[in-house]
Parts: sequence; structure tokens; C-alpha cells
Amino acid sequence: MSPEPVEPLPAATVVLLRAGASGLEALLAHRPSTMAFAPDVHVFPGGRVDPADADGSVGARSVVRPADAAIALGGDMDPAAALAAYVAAIRELFEEAGVLLAEVGRSGARVAAARSSLLRGEATWPAITDDLDLRLRTDLLVPLSRWVTPAGYPRRFDARFFAAALPDGAEPTLEGDEVTAHAWLRPTDALAAMAERRLAMWLPTSTTLQQLEHARSIEEIRARLAPGPLGLVVVDVVSPEVTRIVMPAGGGVAGQPVCAYLVGRRRFVLVDPGDPTGPALGRAMELAASRGGAIEAVALTSVDPDHAAGAEAVAETLGVPVFTGIGGGVPLPYAVRELADLEVLGAGDVPLRAVATPGTRPDHVAFLGDADGIVLSGDLDGVRGARSIPGPSDEAARSASLARIRQLAPDATLFPGHPAS
Repeated sequence: MSPEPVEPLPAATVVLLRAGASGLEALLAHRPSTMAFAPDVHVFPGGRVDPADADGSVGARSVVRPADAAIALGGDMDPAAALAAYVAAIRELFEEAGVLLAEVGRSGARVAAARSSLLRGEATWPAITDDLDLRLRTDLLVPLSRWVTPAGYPRRFDARFFAAALPDGAEPTLEGDEVTAHAWLRPTDALAAMAERRLAMWLPTSTTLQQLEHARSIEEIRARLAPGPLGLVVVDVVSPEVTRIVMPAGGGVAGQPVCAYLVGRRRFVLVDPGDPTGPALGRAMELAASRGGAIEAVALTSVDPDHAAGAEAVAETLGVPVFTGIGGGVPLPYAVRELADLEVLGAGDVPLRAVATPGTRPDHVAFLGDADGIVLSGDLDGVRGARSIPGPSDEAARSASLARIRQLAPDATLFPGHPAS
């Protein structure tokens, strides 16, 4: 009998951004190799939500009210818990980077000393907010996404990610032993450094950098990436061998649905599990088990976050491989199997052929199920994530890819990556 999964702890993370000479830059902190948790990786400032973050006296100092915080995070949280996530984000950014998103009512010269006292455990967060008479600028935090550590891990977190602009005149500083260095990097440069193994990142960090790679300002991020109302997991059996699962938070962003597909009779391939928040992934695995089988592999039409963000969780939970198109492994911090054009997946009991279909991405692939006359076409219809800032699409290449699919499978039904709006 397997042990009960550890309950995930609420957490908050902040992507601090500034305008650089060549575009937005994000602050990455390097954790020392001696840390028991997340050693030698580059992360954004953040950590678990402490009881002090939910203190009523602290919450009263927030610009954002509890009900509005809950709505902004997708509507699936208790208002008090939602506001505590906002407050924790401000506190963690202050502790780890020395950047305080707050208006200081009394003696700003005491801010640095207050941070030191907080880190040493000599003062509490409620006492500091009162002593400095802080007005917490929670309105400067832009909600981004949610990430839940998969079941089976000894330490699990339910983390809310936020973005924020570096305040004028502020500069990150180091103090304490949780961070050895800070670096400002464009998302593109950080992803390239990861691909070249010059720095290590976990998937939530690299995926967030993908989501921000083409953003030009914090205002654009607020307008195009912030969560919307969280929908339901919707299951639709579209044929005896294909089940569509509409996952409501592609890339961890509430209100960004993505179509995942469970393909097979007993030996299944899960295509495009883009929601890393947990319930939709659990539903897919439960469906496979209820039919007397199991998922043998994950396949991605695209490594855009809204298609790929849940893949690693499934792969690690079940011990199965992840398949992508050629070049698809570059922005991912884990090993994948890249499929050549027209290669058949070596998994599942329904043959799937990977067809190189560049357009929205150079590594985009479609999956042809010969036995069922279906094509899992990803973003070939030109529809991208509802809450995303995607890279430029090569429309000529996309049109050519669609024509090629029609030539290879003239009578097949195309099943796209996103549900009709």
C-alpha cells in the first residue's frame, strides 16, 4: 500500500523585472550547493507562505483586498489564503533580494536593519510592518501561474508565481545564506545558458522564462498573461481510442484551456498535458487506470508552456518518457526523446506517427493515428494560448505544414491544441 501523498505547502514566488538595453531582464538567484533543498539551481525569490503572512494586521496594510486577490488568482482560493500569497511574495522578495514593494510611513533608513532582524529571527513580520508603518503595494504584483509539486515528493509546494517591476532607485542586495549570487538575465539568455548547461533551473523557473521571453513591459504582462477564471476539467470521448481532456490551466495559468489527448486502448500515450496544477493530470491517469491500463509515454506537439508544463510531472510520477519534435528539448530542463519526421512512437497500442509541422514553432509536430483516422494537430490552426505572449509564427511554414498533413491524411479529422472559444 503506497503512503498518502504529502500535503503541499502554500508558497509564493516573484519574478522581478527591469528594463535592460535589449529588453526585459529577470532577476535570478543562485542557491548554494550546500542547501538541503534545491541546491545549486537558479530560482526566482520566493518561499512558503508563513502564518505571519495571513496575520490580519498585516493584511490590513495591503492595497489589494482579499476578495480581489482571490479573483486575480483564478477564483479557486479562499480570499484570506489568496491575500496571504500576495503578502508572502512581498516578504520573500524583501528577505531574499532586499527589495521592498511597500510605502514606508516611518524612517526609511531603518528598512535595511528591519530586513536583517527578520532574517535573523529577531523580529516578526507583523512587528516590522507596524514599526515601519508599511503600506504593502500588493497591487504592483502581477499574478502569473500556479505550480503544484507532484504527489510522491517528500516536500511539496503549491506555489503562486507573480511578476513585479523593480521599483525606481531599488537595487537587489545579498544577505543570509540562502543565495550566493544574483544575476539579471533576459529570459532568452537564461534559457540559452540552461540549454548549454551553464546554469541549472527547475521546470517552473524555465517555463516562466519561456512565458516572459517575448514580453516587452510589465503592462503587457498584466494585460496578456494574468490569470482568468479557472474552468473545469472536461472529458470528451471523441472515438474508441481517443479521449480529449480539456485542462483549464495551460502553463499553470488559470483561464488558459488546453486540449490534452489520451490515445490508446489499454496502453496509452498522453499528448499535450499542459496543466501542471494537478487535478487535470490526475484525471488523465485515473482514466487510463479505469480502463484497465496505464500511460506509457507523454508526447508534445509543442514545447510552448501551455502544451508542455505538465509533462514532467506525469513522466516522473509514472516513470515514462517524453517525446517531442526535433529541437523540442532545448527549452526544457529534463531529458526528452526527439522524434524524427514520420517516426512512429515506440509506446502505446495505437500507432502514432510524428510529422514535422513547423510554423508556430520550428519544433512543432503533429501526431497521425493511422488506425483511427485522426490527427492531433496542436497549434496548426493558428490558435495560440489564450493567456500568453507567444513568439512570432511563420505563417508560410504553417500553411505548408497544414497542406502536408492534408496530403498525408486527406480524410482524417484534425483535433487542435485549444478548444473552440
